[in-house]
Amino acid sequence: MLNDLKIKQLKAKEKLYRIADHSGLCIEVRPTGKKFWRFRYRFLNKPQMLTIGQYPEISLSYARSKVIEIREQLAKNIDPIAFKKNERLEALQSQEETFSALAIEYCNHKKAMKSNNWLYVRELSYEIDIFPVIGNKPIKDVTSVDIKNIMDNTLSRVLRSGKGTGEKKAILVRQHIAEVMQYAIISDKLVNDPTYALRGYIQSPEAENAQPVNSKDRKIIMSKIDNYSGAISTKNALKTLIYTMLRTVEIRRALKEYIDFEARTWTIPIVTKSDLLAGKRNMKKNRIHIVPLSDQVITILKAQFLAYPDSPYIFPGIKPNTMIAANTLNQSFRNMGLNHITMHDFRATASTDLNEANYNSNWIELQLAHVKGDKVKATYDHAKWLKDRTKMMQDWADIVDSWKE
Repeated sequence: MLNDLKIKQLKAKEKLYRIADHSGLCIEVRPTGKKFWRFRYRFLNKPQMLTIGQYPEISLSYARSKVIEIREQLAKNIDPIAFKKNERLEALQSQEETFSALAIEYCNHKKAMKSNNWLYVRELSYEIDIFPVIGNKPIKDVTSVDIKNIMDNTLSRVLRSGKGTGEKKAILVRQHIAEVMQYAIISDKLVNDPTYALRGYIQSPEAENAQPVNSKDRKIIMSKIDNYSGAISTKNALKTLIYTMLRTVEIRRALKEYIDFEARTWTIPIVTKSDLLAGKRNMKKNRIHIVPLSDQVITILKAQFLAYPDSPYIFPGIKPNTMIAANTLNQSFRNMGLNHITMHDFRATASTDLNEANYNSNWIELQLAHVKGDKVKATYDHAKWLKDRTKMMQDWADIVDSWKE
């Protein structure tokens, strides 16, 4: 039998030679001086030889333990050489089937039928919350505990940022992981979805319905905006949102080409199917929307056109060729100490006040873009009631201007 001293004393010769240990194990000494553990055995009555590894990286004791494992395989009629090849393939496959690799594969599979925004949202979610924890982990080794940790981390991250309580984001992150897991299952690379156990782990907060702005806040809102230290474009965007009853996204995406000063209208067009697939949308629902312009809004728009002559946007972001950031308007209200008011509250305020003033409910619903039926009828209705709505919108702007202490 061999020991370490005997092995170290074995010298290289012109030809390869082997020295037996026991039970089929031997040390092979090559002309280069390198030494390898080899195991002789018979499988299906044919002589075979398997390389266990190089000495001294593979120790004598480890080589002997491997021989015991191999003999157990032989007793079960398993070919050790084929078994070793399968181990290598599985190791290689596990590298190819990490969560990040499957997530990228999933997105590539879906992106032709999804919008650019769909892809952007997932890539951001992977980069910030998911990949740092499980990106390099074989997808079959990802556990429910891993996903719970990711959700907890996301919740804490959003809370620290001061941009909310984080429940919605944590739930969304779980959904993004679940998409990849389900793709892996139908691709025959996974059996069970570990995200399933996390359904309901974090409860989504109850949606807060928009509320009309109370009389106390109405007295200070316009003066707060006037005295706000933010950009003039942000202040003008806030006022325009209140005067026009438009949604935040409609203010952000507003282009100068939508404005007809002569007709005193702001026309938001529909977008093509290809634009929708690319993530471009002007309205919550893809329908034409005509906004009659009050004197107050005309004044603001002319000021914006003059201040930003090179921008296609009415209310540009930091760079003239970009729209105002998604959170800018709500954040500005938080900065003013009005964090209890959302931009959507002004739409509720206008709806309540104008209905109480006995304006035609159809005009109000059209101005809020609460349109039912087909697109042709929607366009016809906008044209049909435009004169009536023009007066209503001027009256509404005057009401807003009356909000003073």
